[in-house]
Amino acid sequence: MMKTSGFTLLEIVVVVGIVAVLGTLSLVSFSNSRKVRDLTTTGQNVLSVLQAARAKAAAGEEGSQWGVHVDASQVVLFRGALYSASTSTTAYTLPSTIEIVSIDLAGGHDAVFKRIDGSTKENGSFVVRVKGSSTQTFPVAVDPDGNSYLAGTAPAPVGARIVDARHRAFALGWSIKTATTLTLNFNDSSVIDSIPMAGYFNADKSAFDWSGTVAVSGLNQALRIHATSLSDATTTLSVDHDCRRNNQKLDIAIDGQDIATFVADCKSVSLGTSGGVMSEP
Repeated sequence: MMKTSGFTLLEIVVVVGIVAVLGTLSLVSFSNSRKVRDLTTTGQNVLSVLQAARAKAAAGEEGSQWGVHVDASQVVLFRGALYSASTSTTAYTLPSTIEIVSIDLAGGHDAVFKRIDGSTKENGSFVVRVKGSSTQTFPVAVDPDGNSYLAGTAPAPVGARIVDARHRAFALGWSIKTATTLTLNFNDSSVIDSIPMAGYFNADKSAFDWSGTVAVSGLNQALRIHATSLSDATTTLSVDHDCRRNNQKLDIAIDGQDIATFVADCKSVSLGTSGGVMSEP
């Protein structure tokens, strides 16, 4: 007697099980690939918002500083020095699969970029990631010059600002930690700006960073003076003095100690008696 060919119940159950497993794996793979795409796209969009804020500030758009507020589900471009609903101009909401964690922009959630040079005191970092994942991440860094980038791919330092003959570094040979007043003397005392230094040191006075503008003869002179190295014994002071933003003679002193004189012809810098050793950064 011949047996009827066909599948047993067990064989059918096994085949159905295999198909179900393959289908589940395909769905998981598709879901993961979508999350990776969301992560990459979101990371780039977040960088675009940060870079837009810096560009607006550097251009002096609307005569204001510009900033970005970062929270778990969105980044917000805003105008001015403080974030609020009334100052926000553009909000980018993250996809439901993505979140932002470990936000530390100088201890807060906002990065504000200064006019003219686009620098920020709210440098730091945060992590864009697939929700709940410790491996699928897009870490973002913001440096003091206002550059934002995927952490680990920082631009070369010289690219963070415009370089010309007016940028100088000064190895002072003495420390500015106890100094109180930065003096900018334009055109042999036609305009003198005495700047209290206390507000421009960090908490332990291991860093100093001032930038701003001073109106001289109807024109804004814009510069940045910051310590690239600062200890109890010595200081390396950097002066960023772009020819296109400065056309007046300038003497720089700290607590009455002469650092340097930048002449108005945009061609030379004279070392002051307390300026130590001068170099091009």
